[in-house]
Amino acid sequence: MAVAFGLIVWLLPHSVSAGPLAPRPPGTIVLAQVPAAPPATDAGSLETRYWNSIKDKTDLGDFRIYLDAWPNGLYAAEARARIERLSGKAPPPAAPPPAAPVAPANAPVQDCAECPPMIPIAAGAFAMGSAEPFRFEAPVHTVTIRKPFYIGRTEVTYDEWDACVAAKGCAFAPDDRGAGRGKRPVGNLSWEDTQQYVAWLSKRTGQTYRLPTEAEWEYAARAGRPTAYFWGKMMEKARVNCSGCDGSRSTAAVAVATYPPNDFGLYDMSGNVAEWVEDCWNDSYRSAPANGSAWVKPGCKERVLRGGSFSSEPQYVRSASRFKYDFDVRFQTNGFRVARER
Repeated sequence: MAVAFGLIVWLLPHSVSAGPLAPRPPGTIVLAQVPAAPPATDAGSLETRYWNSIKDKTDLGDFRIYLDAWPNGLYAAEARARIERLSGKAPPPAAPPPAAPVAPANAPVQDCAECPPMIPIAAGAFAMGSAEPFRFEAPVHTVTIRKPFYIGRTEVTYDEWDACVAAKGCAFAPDDRGAGRGKRPVGNLSWEDTQQYVAWLSKRTGQTYRLPTEAEWEYAARAGRPTAYFWGKMMEKARVNCSGCDGSRSTAAVAVATYPPNDFGLYDMSGNVAEWVEDCWNDSYRSAPANGSAWVKPGCKERVLRGGSFSSEPQYVRSASRFKYDFDVRFQTNGFRVARER
C-alpha cells in the first residue's frame, strides 16, 4: 500500500484482474492496474551476476545462499543439482565418449583383397645419392618430389604374385627353391616380369600402378633421414636381412615385415630382395632429373635395382645403394615393390 494526499491507493498487479477484486476500504481510489514485472533474465541482473560469480565454485554455502534469495530463479535447478553433487548425493556427470580414432596420415590403403597394401607418401625434397663409397652414387643432388604417391608397404609377396598368375595376368611362376612362398617376397623376377604385374593390378583396380622411380624409391627409403641407413649412420643388429648384418651369412629372404619399418611405415627397404625400379641405369647422377621422375631412354637394356638383398653385405644395403641388371634376366635375389598414382 502507498499513501498519497491522505488517501489510500492500491496499485493492483495485472494478475489480479483475472479474478474478482477483493473488497476495498471506503475512500480507496484505484489509480491504475500495473503489470507485474517479469523475472530478470538479462546478463546484468543481480541474480545473473551473483550466479556467474559462484557457478564455478565448490562451496555448498554459495549455492544455498542463491536458493534462499531466488528459490524459483533462473538457475535454481542447476543450483540444487550442484548441492547434491557437492554433498555426494549424486554422481558426477558422465564423461563425454572418447572421440573416434583418426587414421594416421600414412595409414595403408588396399585396393583389393589380393592387392599389396600401399602407404601414402607426401611430396617433398631430399638430398639424393652419396659422396662415398661409389662414384655411381654421386653426385649428391637435391630432388623435389612434386607429386604425392603411394608405395608398397612391403615387397610384393609370393601370395600377391601367385594371385596374378592364377588370374593369368602374369605368365611366370618363379620357383621358391624350397624356402616357402606365402608372405616371403617373390624373387627370381626380371624387370619385364614386373611390368606384367603392374599392368594386371591397374586393370584389376582401375588405378594406375607402376614401379617407383629411383628418386621416389630413395625418398621413401630414407623417410626423412640423411644418414647411410634409415635408422642411423652404422649397421645395427636386428634391423635388416642381409649377409653379415646380424653376424652370420643369410641364405634366403624371410617373410616381409619381419624386421622393423622405417619412419614412413615401410618394411624391408634394406635387404631381403633387391627391388626393381622404373629407371634405366646411368653410371652417375649427372644430368639426372631433379623432379623425381624416372630417368629413361629408348631401348635401354639395363635397369636399376635398389636396396640390396639377403645376400648383400652391409655396405650394399644403405639407402643410397644402387645396382643394375639386364631388364630381361631373372635372378633369385631380385624382386620388387609397386607404386601407385594418387
